[in-house]
Amino acid sequence: MNEQTIRETLCLLADTFSGQELLKIEAAMRTVSMNPGAGINGEGETALIADPGHDAKAYRMFFVSKKIEGLSAASLKYYAVILRQFSVFIRKPLPAIAADDIRFYLASKSVSPTTLNNERRVLSSFFGWLCNEEYIPKNPMLKIKSIKEQKKIKEPLSASDIEELRDTCKTLRDKAIVEILLSTGMRVSELCKSNKADVDLSKGEILVTGKGNKQRICYINAAAKKRLTDYLKSRNDNHEALFLSWNNNRRLQNGGVELLIRGMGNSAGIKKTHPHRLRRTAATIALKRGMPIEQVQIMLGHEKIDTTMRYAITADEAVRHAHSKYM
Repeated sequence: MNEQTIRETLCLLADTFSGQELLKIEAAMRTVSMNPGAGINGEGETALIADPGHDAKAYRMFFVSKKIEGLSAASLKYYAVILRQFSVFIRKPLPAIAADDIRFYLASKSVSPTTLNNERRVLSSFFGWLCNEEYIPKNPMLKIKSIKEQKKIKEPLSASDIEELRDTCKTLRDKAIVEILLSTGMRVSELCKSNKADVDLSKGEILVTGKGNKQRICYINAAAKKRLTDYLKSRNDNHEALFLSWNNNRRLQNGGVELLIRGMGNSAGIKKTHPHRLRRTAATIALKRGMPIEQVQIMLGHEKIDTTMRYAITADEAVRHAHSKYM
């Protein structure tokens, strides 16, 4: 599988999958291109590492530790793909790997700065863990600086976009999903993992399980409460899931929500409509209405406030655009 084939495939999938999903697909395709059949022998994440040799225990225990920390199966697989690419390129025992080896590896990649930074973070996590656990004498990643990325302002949905999106909703379920995402700003994975038992409609609360299995309370507004109540009343099943797929006997999956929201955006003529954009919109609306950024951080389930600050920049740009348009 050559570089052009990988790029053309990613372009074809761009309208169906999120950016993070495309990164994982790209990493998987690159792994398969280097070693067809990799990762399908059922030996777990370490099976993806090229000839781990005497470092096998270190690789294995790294993944065990990350799993205990709460990393999802998809994230573990992504880590494994990146570490396999790295081990194929370097071909050195872990203690012998120096900062220059890592620099040569990163410089060899023909990927975007964002993708490269993601790979750097994986390597930083890996070598930091190796050093802390005394598998290596020192951490070579301490000398590797963050890669400069072009900062792009990602626009939230406008008020008219939101109304257009609402108009495309065909079922009670779809209406409830859109209002819940706009009201809470929750991740699509959190929405899909939610159960009916997690909802307290009298208080307008949903107990959400986020990254690392950390739980938080998300609050729903009047519109979301009304749509969710109508949807739950229409259900005649005993399934625990808050939202079900079309055949009403399976929990709604992340991909189903992605396709649903993208389909709504296409029908409404709104470009780049996906669940994360609704999350960004919810955060931007909260900030524009005066919610303190610390509370927005809690609402979104961000571990670091720096992540939330990205939405604050988006909110400032929205004000700037409105000022230039009307003043």
